[in-house]
Amino acid sequence: MGQSCCSDYKIEKSKEINFTQQNPFNYVQQDNIKNQDYWQIQQNNELRLKLLKANIQTSKSTLKIPVINNVQVKETQQKLGEYMISTSISNEGIEITPPIQFDNGSVYVGGLKMDQFQGYGELYWEDGTHYCGQFNKGYKTGYGRLIYSDGDAYEGEWLENQIHGQGKYWYANGGEYEGRFVQDQKHGFGREKYVNGDIYEGEFYQGIKSGRGKLIMSHATVEGQFQQNEIIEGEYKWNDGRRYVGQFKESKMHGNGEFWFPDNQFYKGL
Repeated sequence: MGQSCCSDYKIEKSKEINFTQQNPFNYVQQDNIKNQDYWQIQQNNELRLKLLKANIQTSKSTLKIPVINNVQVKETQQKLGEYMISTSISNEGIEITPPIQFDNGSVYVGGLKMDQFQGYGELYWEDGTHYCGQFNKGYKTGYGRLIYSDGDAYEGEWLENQIHGQGKYWYANGGEYEGRFVQDQKHGFGREKYVNGDIYEGEFYQGIKSGRGKLIMSHATVEGQFQQNEIIEGEYKWNDGRRYVGQFKESKMHGNGEFWFPDNQFYKGL
């Protein structure tokens, strides 16, 4: 996964940084509109404008949301399209700050409560990493999207700055995973598509394939019990009609099993 960018921040409302001026409420390029419904995007922009409309003032009012120049981040933005905010989200009853900068150069705009990030907000780092979504008591908690500086991205549920719950992770190299996460790791049922086109559907445990699952490859399908990313017992079916049912070691036929040929002849043994 992309590098971690979760840390605690002390609110300082007197900082200023000279970024290129940018409309903070239209950060997605117009080219993305072709991939999403135009009117849906318009409604989303209106909701974002409402959620980020400042109701407090800072000592410096010239700070703007930074322009993202990281090529990998921009490519991921283009691929994913605009982050769509749930209409159930509200920043009513809390402070909403205009863009403020922290000592590490990051910029935040959005809800505040007792000087902690709260409600909907957006956080931008100097390397192009940025998060749009929900916060609670200063942490990324709820639903949101994070795009990392290396082009990886995640959208889904968060708990106290960790990927936790249901979500989807896109790798910059073209792979992707959709399913359950626990404390920043794939954990539970999920579906992972690899760069070479292989697809795994099944159980994960602390980031590795473990439990019941199915691996679909270009030449064969493997289904059964996985452990430490390897099939240990199950069925291996080749596209040409061959089939093996039994035990495996290091993902190779090993132990008790039956091997069936396309003409229905079979061999049984160790």
